[in-house]
Amino acid sequence: MPHKRAKRSIREQQRNLKGEDLAPSKQSLSNEAIPKSLARVLNAANVREQFKKRKIASGEPEEKTEAKRRKLNGKVSGILPGESLQHYNKRVEDDMRPLVKSAVQSSNAVVRHARHQESSGKPAQKSSHKTKSTDDTPSLVEPLSLKHSGRPMEFQSLSSSAPRRLNDIAQAPPELMRLPRGVSAQKTSSSTVAKRDGVLSLAQKAMMAQERENAITRYRQLKASRRKDNNEDEEIGA
Repeated sequence: MPHKRAKRSIREQQRNLKGEDLAPSKQSLSNEAIPKSLARVLNAANVREQFKKRKIASGEPEEKTEAKRRKLNGKVSGILPGESLQHYNKRVEDDMRPLVKSAVQSSNAVVRHARHQESSGKPAQKSSHKTKSTDDTPSLVEPLSLKHSGRPMEFQSLSSSAPRRLNDIAQAPPELMRLPRGVSAQKTSSSTVAKRDGVLSLAQKAMMAQERENAITRYRQLKASRRKDNNEDEEIGA
């Protein structure tokens, strides 16, 4: 039977006929065909080089086509085939840098104009000269709303001649000039009455000082008597 192992004598006879230490045959693993997917991965560099050579030979380099496409579209295109995410982010930042710069400048100008109006207290006057049109660089910042123009801006800084440092220590608690929201005058009056009840008079302060002196005197007498008793015990023991 073909699936059965041959006898030892037959195996030795076949081995002697074949010989030993022979060269690998044509059907060895080194000559075996590899899958197409693996061949595509191994030859990726060669395929890329051939593609670049064909593009250069046709007279349309990759850099020029990208620049032409960017000019035609007038906006940032999506990620290109074969382009890494790092290069795409850098290209987007380079294209958006002038727009961001113009937006920051326009916003700073609007803020300065609003501060100048608040400090002077006069309505804005129209300037005689006209500013140049900025159609090529559209503004991304909306003007300040007139509804909230009178309200103080967030993180408003108060004018003070005293220098402020990071590790300054408050010397006194803050003074509340007006009542907080939701607190009525009746509650405040009752709280002031309760505080007045807890304040000591001069006679009570003098009485407490006298009691303190008496307690200190009794403590010193008790300590002296204990020290005297300890000395007497040591003399008796000696």
